[in-house]
Amino acid sequence: MILSMKQVFSLAIFIAFWELSSVVADGGDVTIVRVSNNLKQGLSFTIHCKTNNKDLGTQVVNPNYYERFKLHRDNAPGSTFLFCKITWRDASILYVLYQDARDFRRRCTTDCNWEVNNKNLLGINQYSENPDIIVQWPKN
Repeated sequence: MILSMKQVFSLAIFIAFWELSSVVADGGDVTIVRVSNNLKQGLSFTIHCKTNNKDLGTQVVNPNYYERFKLHRDNAPGSTFLFCKITWRDASILYVLYQDARDFRRRCTTDCNWEVNNKNLLGINQYSENPDIIVQWPKN
């Protein structure tokens, strides 16, 4: 089967639009990760995060506020991640808050919300809006 230049050009345009539509349907290449402070007794926590290519530094998150991270997913599928150390008065944990393989197109494609409370760290599913990851604080 030999394709004419017109058919090749049409096929190339079709593929380009197909790829563009899948990016738009998936929310593009950006995921927002929010980590909210729902600790009782007016407690704050610190959060120190890193991506696969950048140290984002340490932030203090005051009661009823959140810290927001904007992740640009890499071209290599499954290569984007955000891991953070979260510390408050009673506990500390190092945890992966975003990982393409676990989260993209499954639990949080564009908005990945987490809650720090006195009992645990909660990951909220973007689609059901319910906690789907519950990590109890380790004993100090």
